[in-house]
Amino acid sequence: MDEIQIASEKEQVGALPGALNSNTESIDLDPSSPCITDGNLAINTPRSRSILDINHILEFAKLEPADFRSQVQCLYFSEQLENDAIKLMELDGPLQDALKSGERIEIRGDPGDGAVVVTGSQTFDVKEAETSNSMLMISSLSYGPDIPNEDDKSIIKRQVSSIVHNYYELRPIKPRLAKLRALLSENPFRGSECEGDELDIGKKYTFSELQQRVQASDAEIKRGLAKMNTCELKGVWRLLDFEYAATVLYHILQLCEERDWLQNGLNMTECLQVLGELFPIEIIKHMVTSHSNENPDTMETDAQKNIYNLCEDKICKHLAELCLKNSGKFNLNDFLRAWQESVPDGMKTNLSQIEGMALVDSDARPPVIWYYSVDLLPEDVGERFEVLFEERKKWSLEDITPYIRDLTDEKTTVNALLTKYARASLTNGIKMFSSRKTN
Repeated sequence: MDEIQIASEKEQVGALPGALNSNTESIDLDPSSPCITDGNLAINTPRSRSILDINHILEFAKLEPADFRSQVQCLYFSEQLENDAIKLMELDGPLQDALKSGERIEIRGDPGDGAVVVTGSQTFDVKEAETSNSMLMISSLSYGPDIPNEDDKSIIKRQVSSIVHNYYELRPIKPRLAKLRALLSENPFRGSECEGDELDIGKKYTFSELQQRVQASDAEIKRGLAKMNTCELKGVWRLLDFEYAATVLYHILQLCEERDWLQNGLNMTECLQVLGELFPIEIIKHMVTSHSNENPDTMETDAQKNIYNLCEDKICKHLAELCLKNSGKFNLNDFLRAWQESVPDGMKTNLSQIEGMALVDSDARPPVIWYYSVDLLPEDVGERFEVLFEERKKWSLEDITPYIRDLTDEKTTVNALLTKYARASLTNGIKMFSSRKTN
């Protein structure tokens, strides 16, 4: 049987060296240092735990020495416990595997942020937890097969350097990407001719600088950059000004109509040659790839390389945003007509293309539509629902789903979120969701 020898409270009467006493928090390892005997200070007591003491304790506990291994480890407390020098963190299986495989694990965020831990692909919230047990920190301890079982008994002294009652728990969370958009919005790219003008004053961030400040893993940051209208220019990441991006896409669509690329696919090489004098090559590539699907059936010939098919839904969504972004509430029928007229010939608009970007009030007379983007809503679940119910008192399941879908995960569905944060009721036979808070 493995044994870790710790003095029991009942042993204090015999004043055995190394025993815990209610009047002290530490026991000196040095035999010549003071120890506590029956509550009194005894100087220069040159005793430490002996085999005789061990046998006495086992006898007192009615245990047989033959049932224990021959090596006994006695724990002694350091003269100066450094209880704040060590922080414990509880790791689950995936985090342990990441560490064992040599993957980098970091704590990210600004000083005022709540701490998060990130791996290469996941983000974890860090919460401090307390345990009633005292966790003793020891630099070395033998256990299991490492403890010899010989005829001669021996004692090894182990020093406790810290006593810890708190530790950190890690819980997987959604990446906190709102700061990514905020940082990149400090200095959006408005065109090469605008670089260095009076509005070009905000900071520009490299990917490594974004890593330090955005509370998300590298993979999640890259996905966030891809979802936003961003592009890497001269080593820094820039959020494209919306009006500027619309101008670039307008020229791309004009060229597609001239060259009949809407049907046959956009030739990237030729597109760059024609528009490269107007816009940076990186911007043109970004706008094409972010608004198209690469043709998987393209044959690998010199004439057919770099062929992209523009995505109807993405083009229609962009042009709808262009109509709605600064228009306030728009007559729905007028908008639908203007929207369809703005898209290239052959493309069809549909309200499903702008889910999560615009709201429709069909009960208004006449019905209206206005810009309301999920990308601008709070990341915190509770705050998200508060903002949604400030915008609209009651929501149908169909209307609210696009605005909370990004909050779901494998364990939490849209219905689960609504059950927790909303109140359901029937209005004209339709289930509607309102705030749980009463005014």
